[in-house]
Amino acid sequence: MRITMPDKVIEGSLTVLGLAEAAHLGTLFLGLPFHVCVMILAVLLFCGVLAGAGFRVWKIKKQGSTLQAEKHAAQGAAARHSYIFLLAGLLVILQMVWYYWARVPYIQNDITGETVQTILASDRLYALNPLTGKDFSAGMPMRLKILVLPTLYAFVCRLTGWSVMTVCYSVMPCIVLLLSYTVYLGWAEYLFSSDERKRLLFLGFVMMIYQFGAYALPMDGYTLLFGGYQGEAFRTGVLLPYALLCCLRGRWRGLLLCLLAEVCVVWTFYGLGYVAVTALLYGAVRLFSQRQNRRKTK
Repeated sequence: MRITMPDKVIEGSLTVLGLAEAAHLGTLFLGLPFHVCVMILAVLLFCGVLAGAGFRVWKIKKQGSTLQAEKHAAQGAAARHSYIFLLAGLLVILQMVWYYWARVPYIQNDITGETVQTILASDRLYALNPLTGKDFSAGMPMRLKILVLPTLYAFVCRLTGWSVMTVCYSVMPCIVLLLSYTVYLGWAEYLFSSDERKRLLFLGFVMMIYQFGAYALPMDGYTLLFGGYQGEAFRTGVLLPYALLCCLRGRWRGLLLCLLAEVCVVWTFYGLGYVAVTALLYGAVRLFSQRQNRRKTK
């Protein structure tokens, strides 16, 4: 099975999320301060980059000619359609300007920013109630302690020096939206592998759905464009569509990453997680189809 560029981007992003979760849980359960978590995560990311670069060099040495040919083909395709990618990029920028800088984001009832600010100010993870500034009287539920996004956002703030508002409500939603488009780029390659024109039209259609489908709270476009900092937006725009794509392609490593990532960003174990439900439904449909085919061949 060929690993595509969207696979590398999405699974790389999920790996970063997993490293952040490892640093988060280690810091949390050992009772270490947040600045130690920052150092642990920075080391893990550095080691991950070195490991990825080393694997890439080894792969190039092992399959040099094949990889070079694929690289030249990809560069040629990008050059032929650079204006289309430029147009798509400008549309994404337009969406960001329209919803994050030209209008007030929908954050009136959100405490993500306060949680991140509390972590940075107290140098502790989930030790203070962001609404009162005091210690949790009865402790914080474990179903909330495992959520990693506030820790990751605080890490980005500490690393870059950007304000909490900028990271939570502008930068991270942009990243989530771009990752969502990357997932649907993978869908376009899966559905229209031999027709580049249809792939580009498919991506344009997805962009239009997000842009003009943000008129009601339950819509995916609304979730991404107004609440892209939330774990629910990451699940809606990235995890669910990529998990289904992995099921269809038989890419089980990607599906496993999606299953684990959902636990890290959205607490859904009051019942099954939506990614798990998607995988089970796909498995049931596939099993039913296989039984029907067996009956036909008898």
